[in-house]
Amino acid sequence: REWPLNQNLSQQTISEEFVLYFLGTISISCTLLYTAIVKILKIYDNSQVTNALSTQVGTSETIRLLNKRSVHNLSNNDKDLKFKEWLAGLIDGDGCFQLSKKGYASLEITMDIRDERALQAVKNIYGGSIKLRSGVSALRYRLHSKKKLVDLIYDVNGLIRNPVRLIQLNYICVNYDIALKYPEKLTLDNGWFSGFFDADGTVTIKSTDWQLSISASQKTSELLTPLVELFGGYVYIDRGGQGSFKWYVTKKEDILNLIEYFKKYPSRSAKNNRLHLIPKIYEFKGMKAHIAPSESLLAKSWNILINKWKNYE
Repeated sequence: REWPLNQNLSQQTISEEFVLYFLGTISISCTLLYTAIVKILKIYDNSQVTNALSTQVGTSETIRLLNKRSVHNLSNNDKDLKFKEWLAGLIDGDGCFQLSKKGYASLEITMDIRDERALQAVKNIYGGSIKLRSGVSALRYRLHSKKKLVDLIYDVNGLIRNPVRLIQLNYICVNYDIALKYPEKLTLDNGWFSGFFDADGTVTIKSTDWQLSISASQKTSELLTPLVELFGGYVYIDRGGQGSFKWYVTKKEDILNLIEYFKKYPSRSAKNNRLHLIPKIYEFKGMKAHIAPSESLLAKSWNILINKWKNYE
């Protein structure tokens, strides 16, 4: 009768020791996890979260804060590459990096008042402000927050191609201890031209023979010459543009190839409305709508199409 009692007592003692050992293991594991998390966050230099962990915060709250930080980093590093390339092209055309004597950096992008949608796309990601420029039909986007500007610099670094813009960017990179990256050769599999077109490109149609053309202008030919190899056309000195250079495309085949490019890398300016009308214009011209009798339904349809073109609809 004594034996079962001693057996149960031994089992009870072993069970209590096991429970104490198990709970002690959990306690040590939680402590190690807490220490590791705090060290990780100190590496990220997030004082707000680290300070929160330095108090008596539960393990679930600790993990929640760490997950929040991880998600934030993922969203910053996972921006669409096409957008970054487009933004680099836009900055190369209509942008300007500035650094004051006191070391304050900023970015400005000035566009036509019709192109608020394009500037709003930039603002939605990086913040900043969009204001109407007094006396002219133009909008100016301005970004001066150091954190957001650094985010933008990391996104477009290695994608900027304009030599003037590279020099401006380099001043800021030196100021912020960021290594400047140079771009690789431009290819068709790159959204840079879409942004550059939104900045310095034009799409027009002559009222005499209704010939379509797509062009872009610059003070030098450096950014325009590669476009001939990629999209066709030619570069010439535009005497009417104060001695600037112009890349010019008129061949139907080249223009339709450009339309295919813009399907993959869409324009975000008001010019995109005209790009969408180009296939329809070629279709109507094929039906001789542009020379149809003025009272015919075909001619009226042509006039409706041209009015949409004029109004960027």
